[in-house]
Amino acid sequence: MGISDNIQNIKGTVTVQIEGFFTERFINLCRINNIKIWDIRTLVKGVVRFKMSAGDFKKLRMVARKTKCSVKIKKKEGLYFTMFKYRKRKIIFFLVAMAIFLTIAFSTFIWNIDIKGNDNISKAEVISMLKKSGLFVGKCKIGLDKKEIINNLRVNMQDISWAGIEIDGTLATVKIVEKTKLDEKDIQNTKIGDIVAKKDGVITRLVAEDGTAILNEKSYVQKGNIIIQGTMFSKFIEPFDVPAKGIVKADCSYTFEKEYLYNKTEKKYTNKTRYCIGFTINLKENMLNCLNKDKKYDISKRAKEIKLFGNKISFDLYKCVEYEDVKISKTKQELLEESTKDIDEYLNKEILPNTINGVLVEKEVETLDIEGGFKTKVTYIVNEEIGEFVERNVSIVNEQVTN
Repeated sequence: MGISDNIQNIKGTVTVQIEGFFTERFINLCRINNIKIWDIRTLVKGVVRFKMSAGDFKKLRMVARKTKCSVKIKKKEGLYFTMFKYRKRKIIFFLVAMAIFLTIAFSTFIWNIDIKGNDNISKAEVISMLKKSGLFVGKCKIGLDKKEIINNLRVNMQDISWAGIEIDGTLATVKIVEKTKLDEKDIQNTKIGDIVAKKDGVITRLVAEDGTAILNEKSYVQKGNIIIQGTMFSKFIEPFDVPAKGIVKADCSYTFEKEYLYNKTEKKYTNKTRYCIGFTINLKENMLNCLNKDKKYDISKRAKEIKLFGNKISFDLYKCVEYEDVKISKTKQELLEESTKDIDEYLNKEILPNTINGVLVEKEVETLDIEGGFKTKVTYIVNEEIGEFVERNVSIVNEQVTN
């Protein structure tokens, strides 16, 4: 069904039946007189049924008179006839009018806000700031000053360099462009400072790009010592400060120690949990113990503290997880396998992830026998970057020079 057919349904359509000896001539005259008819069907000889617009029905009088055919309306369809049928029921027209009015009225409000371009800033943060600026769900579009909202948003959110608002129906789309944050190297280029060691170690590589190297390769450096000073010295000009830049690599030492026992006791939880209550007055704890004295429990506490007449009072809830002590025996081979696994895990999970371009240079494993087991001590030597830029407090330096 096309658009024109939908319009006809709104105006109203009628199903017409004609009877006579000249039905074919009747249809031809309709076409000659530009009377649009469709769905033409011959029921029996001399009886034809078709559909037409309600507005063109009066034009059939002349055609019916010429062809001497009788015309009858068999069916009426469309909004026009429906409304005419209920014309005396004013409440229906009132409800329809109210529905149209409310639809138009509610379409003047913003019911959804979409944020685009926020890669680092959270959507909730932007929506919260938009609300303070005057744009929120339920806000009327009429009289909305988008320029003022954008200005307030940019003033209150320093990380936004540009913002724009587009309103389509009940949807407000806020597009933002975040400010480009300087990385560590860019920040370093704008400040005067030194390269210092952030770990102890033996320097294996030292390249001073800007500034003056204080130490040499194979020198031992402690955490916090200056390696590259942010000052340039020359025979021809006075010393001047620069942002120190360079590459510093060193061999750093890490130690792992752990005891492994052939026989030990471990906790085996029974999946039984009990809860107890209590109260604490001025750090004096009082627990209403309802636990089985023959069982063992891991106890954790949650407290709600209040102050009353200068006293600290807290109401406590204890979570008691039941466990049993289980004795476990292992052979030396099993403990050695466990030790090897722990050594590798400590290197890959605790050391290397916390280094910059760290590479294992040496690993020395030492096993010492103790009563009931043995003790493993491992020394790792990791080559990594230890240089860290530290901004120099220029005001303090100037004050010291003045004094």
